Amino acid sequence: MNRKIILFIIIALFMSFIPDYASGIENTMALHIGSPLILSEGKMKPLDSNNPNVVPIIHKDRTLVPLRAISEHFGAEVNYDAAKMEAIVKYMGKTYYFPIGKNTVRISEPDKKDSLLTYDTEALIMEDRTMVPLRLIAEEILKKQVGYRDNAITIGKSNIDDDTLDNIRTRIGQAIRPHSKNELLGSLPVNKDLSFVRQPIADIKQPIAAMPATELDFRVESQEIAKGLDDFSQTNEQVEGVNESDIVKTDGKFIYIASGKSIKIYDSNNGRPKLTDEIAIKPDSKTGEIIQLNELYVHNGKLIVLGIKNTLNNWIRPLPDEPIKGGILPYYSDKNYVYAAVYSVSPQGKLKLDRELELEGNLLSSRKKDENLYLIVNKYVYNYGDIGEPVFPLIRDSAKGSAMTELPLDKIMYFPRRPSENYLVIAALNVEKPEEPANIEALLGAGNMVYMSQNALYITAQDYATIWGTITNIAKFNINGTKFGFAGGGMVSGSLLNQFSMDEYEGNLRVATTSQQRQSTNSIYILDKDLNEKGKIENLAPGERIYSARFMKDYGYIVTFRQIDPLFVLNLSDPSNPKVTGELKVPGFSSYLHPITDKMLLGIGRDVDEETGFQKGIKLSMFDVSDEGKPKEINTLILGSAGSYAEVLDNHKALMLNLKDDMIAFDVSLREETDKFVQKSFNGAAVIETKPDGKLEVLKLISNDGIYGTYAKRIIYIGENLYYILDDTIRVFDMNSFTEIE
Repeated sequence: MNRKIILFIIIALFMSFIPDYASGIENTMALHIGSPLILSEGKMKPLDSNNPNVVPIIHKDRTLVPLRAISEHFGAEVNYDAAKMEAIVKYMGKTYYFPIGKNTVRISEPDKKDSLLTYDTEALIMEDRTMVPLRLIAEEILKKQVGYRDNAITIGKSNIDDDTLDNIRTRIGQAIRPHSKNELLGSLPVNKDLSFVRQPIADIKQPIAAMPATELDFRVESQEIAKGLDDFSQTNEQVEGVNESDIVKTDGKFIYIASGKSIKIYDSNNGRPKLTDEIAIKPDSKTGEIIQLNELYVHNGKLIVLGIKNTLNNWIRPLPDEPIKGGILPYYSDKNYVYAAVYSVSPQGKLKLDRELELEGNLLSSRKKDENLYLIVNKYVYNYGDIGEPVFPLIRDSAKGSAMTELPLDKIMYFPRRPSENYLVIAALNVEKPEEPANIEALLGAGNMVYMSQNALYITAQDYATIWGTITNIAKFNINGTKFGFAGGGMVSGSLLNQFSMDEYEGNLRVATTSQQRQSTNSIYILDKDLNEKGKIENLAPGERIYSARFMKDYGYIVTFRQIDPLFVLNLSDPSNPKVTGELKVPGFSSYLHPITDKMLLGIGRDVDEETGFQKGIKLSMFDVSDEGKPKEINTLILGSAGSYAEVLDNHKALMLNLKDDMIAFDVSLREETDKFVQKSFNGAAVIETKPDGKLEVLKLISNDGIYGTYAKRIIYIGENLYYILDDTIRVFDMNSFTEIE
């Protein structure tokens, strides 16, 4: 292909993400068929902030829009008479009555006889909203001009020029709900032949036997189990109040351990833990299904268990009527499902199953905020020709029944200009209301990284462009309890390291990226609430890449590395003009940064030979960032030498924090070499003192005494006791003397 044509296509793709404020729609309301968003005065807003499922639709060849959202936007008063099933609009001295299910509107005005207006299609109730024809409400009642072109709509302007159309498409038309199955399936790049569309599967029953529920001595209310035991460790999480799953959790009374093969619950019993209940999963001898239980949450007398169900679907079955071309073996399909279960926990530590949820695909990430659990799942769309792999994601929600069903079409969105072979499935459920169905939606797309703030969920995916290298696309979802809605998309150059590369503050999203081209460069982008670029820092530390990032209110801290560890201090107080205000170069690098105070930053990473770049032991650094122009490394601590490892280097949730007592702890495997090249090794827990003045000191190295955890290795504390967990073994130490409690 001609290089100029390739360049033009790439530039067009890039420009599709850039809003055009000169398109002339600032004083109008712009909509897009299937989109839950509107453009008003150049800003993106939800069409219906209380119901993100509401979108303009096509019905009987007519465009229907939500009556209340459109009317109230232009100053009309809207009411609903439930007894008469009638929507009422008052505007400019007239009152309009819309009876549901009829294609007439009664018009009433003072000192005049009521008149009747007939229109093309009836008023409908959809998603608990009254839907009426676009031109009826806009032109006949609100007296506004209407523009309509290629599924783009303007109210207040009759002409939609090319710039306006492109602006609507690329902003509120990025992701839309299809109005037919063929529209959605037609966007699948591998599925242009629709002959294999799956038939209804409502008769497929749930194949998993219900997980065991202990009834003995069970009594529980929705309450905090550990009243009075509020001094216990929490999972180290990025955003305060936004919980993250882990393999070990405690509520201050019970300790919950996920080992993959089972979940065990122990009463902490003041340092003498005793097993109270267990969830054990075995492969089903008939179906071959296996559930691996590997992540946990706790919430006010509830235990939330996350796992993976893997099933070999119909490995041995009768062959289809028509021979399978290219092979003689029966058709094989390997399916994965994300499994979630909510249990009530009795005061005695017994479990009772409240509800289950299954989502077809693989878990990307999860979060919990207050009583609401959020699951983000990737599901690949396979194509096996006439035999046919299911196209829509399968779900099973015990609040709705035991059957496995397809996600309905009206719960799916797609990107018209970005074909994808994946579904990104998002589910939200209230763990305190087992009878309330989960809210589940999907986009025809995929994600690779998740960040969640107090009221928004950000999911990223990577693309590659010839000129810029890696590009990160960002999709934003507004979150309100179990309700969530697509709120727009954006794009930045480069790739993200991990979830700490993103942070939301005062409505702006800060993103740290590394671009790999002829040489690596690093950038900081600040995006507004609509994910439009607001400010940026580019060409940071050429030839190096980001090893860790941490954002703290008006400041950001970035560690890059090649052979020397530069810590950059960023002043982000003016989002439109972010600046690098300080830089510190020290040997080694930090792969995780944690604020000890607002002026003291702990780095955990590797010691490195300055000349060769050879990585040595685990390095802890205390950085004083009180002077943003002159950051200082005021203390360091090296554990072990080359070959040493700690999970905390790659997983922030492996870090136990007890900053009240100036203490952190984590599991380590240390290697040492003596002068005579004799290797020594240590496996156990490192307990470190971290004082606000910058002091770093080993308080205790606790050997694991030959007990090797292969899955769950965590250190937690409850009260004055330190619990060292290695799979099915729990060792307890007094946190003051570090003597073991037998």
